[in-house]
Amino acid sequence: MPRPVLAESHIHPAIRARIADHRQGILKEVMDAVATHDVVVVGMGMNPFPKKARKALALAKQPFHYLEYGNYLQRWRERPF
Repeated sequence: MPRPVLAESHIHPAIRARIADHRQGILKEVMDAVATHDVVVVGMGMNPFPKKARKALALAKQPFHYLEYGNYLQRWRERPF
C-alpha cells in the first residue's frame, strides 16, 4: 500500500524548496550505494529487522553493503524515511 502524500497544490510555495531538499544527502548516499553494490541493507540501529537481514545474507555468503541511520534513542532524525 503506497504512503499517502500531500498533493503539491496543497503545499505552500514558501516551503516547497525546503521539502524538496529534505534529506537529500542521505538519499544520495543510498542511491550511490544501490548503484555500486548488488545488495544494500538500509536500517536504523537497534531495529532487529536489518540485523536479521544482515545475518541471513552473511549465512548465505551474499556480500552486502549496510547503511545505518540513527536509532531509537539518539540521532533518530537522521532516518531517511
